[in-house]
Amino acid sequence: MTTPESTDALAGAAIERLTPYLPAVGTTGPDTPGVDSAARSLHRTVAARLHALGETEALAEFVRQPRNNSLVRRLLATAIREDPAYAAELAAAVAAVPPPSAASQTPAGPATATAAATPTPAPPGTGRRFSRRALLIGLTVVVVAVAVVCLIARNILGDLDDSGGLTSQSSCADFRQAPREDRMRALQAIALARGVPELDSPFGLTAVTEACATQPERRVGDVVASFRD
Repeated sequence: MTTPESTDALAGAAIERLTPYLPAVGTTGPDTPGVDSAARSLHRTVAARLHALGETEALAEFVRQPRNNSLVRRLLATAIREDPAYAAELAAAVAAVPPPSAASQTPAGPATATAAATPTPAPPGTGRRFSRRALLIGLTVVVVAVAVVCLIARNILGDLDDSGGLTSQSSCADFRQAPREDRMRALQAIALARGVPELDSPFGLTAVTEACATQPERRVGDVVASFRD
């Protein structure tokens, strides 16, 4: 069951995640390069509901002027509150889009032309020094990566121990009855194991919990895996 606070938070997050990609994501074709596919999917999810509500002009105004989003925010909050299936769909779409700080990238400028017509030969032995340096850097990266993987694995195993006994085989009914902290820890491990790491977030937890509401006997792992399709 959603609360006014959670519906407003999810609607606000959808606006926040979509805004950096406007107006491009709402005015370009599906094959336009340089537009994030997750952002395009989130725009489709928002646009489909607004079209169904007959609020096409509200969507167009939001695309033109993203700051004028109060009407779209209210419409989304109402849809989330009245339609749990749509709430789950929107939460998954929001979770797949990186936050604004990660989404904003400085575009690369045009390549500068080189004035030299003839390349200057490198000093003898330079290639060997660079090769050794590259090898050392590569080995360092591998060691660090292995350490990070081990740390993540240890944390995941610890989370499983502390998740109140919830696993991918737990029923949706048990999952919904568990404390929020236990559900969040269990979802972190299950989402990673099922190849849906983007669900490891508060919005992902909302999506899975809402999806479980209509199918209490289904296994949590199967519900999580369904977001991968």
